[in-house]
Amino acid sequence: MNLFQDKIKQLSHPPLPKRGKEEIKVLVDQLMDKMTLREKIGQLYQAAPEDAHIEGLHFDDSHATAQSIKEGLCGSILGIHTPENAYQLQKIAVEESRLGIPLFFGLDIIHGCRTTFPINLAMSCSFDPERIEEASRIAAKESAHTGINLTFSPMVDVVRDPRWGRVMESNGEDSYLSRILGRAYIRGYQQGDLSDNTSIGACVKHFAGYGAVEAGREYNTVDMSDRHLRMYHLPAYKSCVDEDCAGVMASFNVINGVPASCNRYLLTDILRNEWQYKGFVISDYTSTFEIMNHKITTDKKEVAKLCLHAGLDHEMVSTHYITYLEELVKENEVSVQTIEKSCRRILTFKYQLGLFDNPYKNIYDDPEQYMRLPEYRKAALEMAKRSIVLLKNDNQVLPLSRDKKIALIGPAAKTNHVVGGWGGLGRIEECISFSTGMENHGYQIAAHEGCSFEGSDNDGRLMEEAYQLAQDSDVILLAIGEPDSLTGEASSRSALGLTGRQLELAEKLKKLNKPMIGVIFTGRPLDLSWCAVHLDGLILGWYLGNETGNALASVISGEYNPSGRLTISFPRNVGQIPVYYNQLPTGRPSSTGGPGDLFKSCYTDIPNSPLYPFGYGLSYTTFAYSNLSLSTDCITGEEEAVISADITNTGNYPGKIISQLFIEALSFSVSRPVKEFKGFCHTDLEAGETKTVQFAITRDTLSYLNINNEMTPENRTYKIYVGSDSTTKNYLLLKYELSEVPKTNL
Repeated sequence: MNLFQDKIKQLSHPPLPKRGKEEIKVLVDQLMDKMTLREKIGQLYQAAPEDAHIEGLHFDDSHATAQSIKEGLCGSILGIHTPENAYQLQKIAVEESRLGIPLFFGLDIIHGCRTTFPINLAMSCSFDPERIEEASRIAAKESAHTGINLTFSPMVDVVRDPRWGRVMESNGEDSYLSRILGRAYIRGYQQGDLSDNTSIGACVKHFAGYGAVEAGREYNTVDMSDRHLRMYHLPAYKSCVDEDCAGVMASFNVINGVPASCNRYLLTDILRNEWQYKGFVISDYTSTFEIMNHKITTDKKEVAKLCLHAGLDHEMVSTHYITYLEELVKENEVSVQTIEKSCRRILTFKYQLGLFDNPYKNIYDDPEQYMRLPEYRKAALEMAKRSIVLLKNDNQVLPLSRDKKIALIGPAAKTNHVVGGWGGLGRIEECISFSTGMENHGYQIAAHEGCSFEGSDNDGRLMEEAYQLAQDSDVILLAIGEPDSLTGEASSRSALGLTGRQLELAEKLKKLNKPMIGVIFTGRPLDLSWCAVHLDGLILGWYLGNETGNALASVISGEYNPSGRLTISFPRNVGQIPVYYNQLPTGRPSSTGGPGDLFKSCYTDIPNSPLYPFGYGLSYTTFAYSNLSLSTDCITGEEEAVISADITNTGNYPGKIISQLFIEALSFSVSRPVKEFKGFCHTDLEAGETKTVQFAITRDTLSYLNINNEMTPENRTYKIYVGSDSTTKNYLLLKYELSEVPKTNL
């Protein structure tokens, strides 16, 4: 045991005092009265160490040294992975700096810490905020025991272009769903009490509109109207602010021509003034430095001035604040009061965390005892099962009985690289591969790689070996997709097909004329057009984390009846992107929705519709809707209508159906989407059982941003849909009448 481990072993973790807002305000005031301007500026800097050992400790910038921590010139640290590292740096801050102000430690804990859950896009397909809250609660508990105080999650960017690799972090293409799930993540991380020893702060990202980067290319520009920004992209961030998220991360991109990190309209006018946000705003990694690449200025000092004036409180890694703010104050270009506002927000967060009461609150001598507990793994397995989406099941090829001879073939057959991007502190060796999961569930399988994900000189030989192996099988499970290395940040793709020679492998195996089921490993929607036609069954397996193999085997065996539904549309090919369910209507709608409808809005070679739409997903059983009814055909003011529908399980298996509520305005003062998602509910049904589902329809349900940027339902008539996905035709008409008709500017 080294010296630091011995010191950590002596730490205690009693419950911390609960301090109210007013008490914290007084404490912050008292502390700031003692601080020099230089120390206040120091609180605005987050450093990223290249290593975490005090001997030879160095950061990626000369400002972030152990000496500068002693001088109080560092407010937080990014990227600490062990309690020893956190302890070493915190000890310097609280014992060797003049005022003993503690650091906080941030890390990207995106879909689990040590216990890895499915990627976020997969989890969103569960439509289950309670399970997502549980997943983030577990992630917080594990993170808190390794010294982490803040996670840069949730990401609530609305994404309609799957070429963007970071779609895997998102909740898909719909703003309403991202609002609901974003709040669930925050509740799990923070549990309403940041001072709790098992809570961490949540920093929502990327504010704003980063999911709309042009061409799906990472770090690219964003260009959209203000009403589009407000209608589709801002609501999810606003929802997280309403849930009292600790932090907001400014995005890399420009909005209205101004980079988010120095965009006062975003960070002050909207976030502070309109939404009354009280937490801190942090830049993304080096995004303040990149302002010069956007050609806003060529002067680093001006970068500091622009960002602080815009409302950016905490600078991640880049060092414009600690280098230039003091000088800018002397030049009367920046006020001390503005610096103090940002400093106050950082110190307030530290008091909320309880770091002044116990700066070592999240540092434990043996974090292993808190990791991957049996109940955590059970929760990860349940979440993984709920995230799987059944896309095709011709002739009930699934589920598979255990007496079948199964050839499990493909680059994802035996690999345990199944976490996907942003794996937290997860370990590959702790993940259950597809083949291991099948064996755990009693299947006799013959597994073979078939080919590599990326393509290699050995692929020809591997394909022939797999072909020979598959000849003796009753059924082929084809484990294909994209490698986990192509999911997440810096993983934009111009094409969305199966990588390498996987399609060639599938075509070769198809010649055996055996039932073939594809299991797709991916972090994004792929072009599955060949698979949709030629495979007998198709399972969207995503990247499911630690319990991948067990979850897939549970679904394939029928032990778990799949219930996941798509939260993002799957295109027929990359040329169709962006394709999403809530598009605006066109002046020349196609009557056929496909080729041959001359001089109408359609393609000449493919249908307009996606291959698989938002909300889509199959079950091993079937469901039927009937008896759609409305409690009233007209509501006024704050009244509500209730739409009801009976759902019957018409198949032979018990199953879960996720009913979905959509609306469509027959007319409005501005063009509205062809459908808008407004709610969902889960219903478990035994075979032959019928239950009734209900949704409340209110003014808020029907409201939309009008020409004056006001949310209103207007005096209009709406179609109210209830069904199993966004293509549902089941609707009733509901009229809305304003209690007071607003004046119209003519």
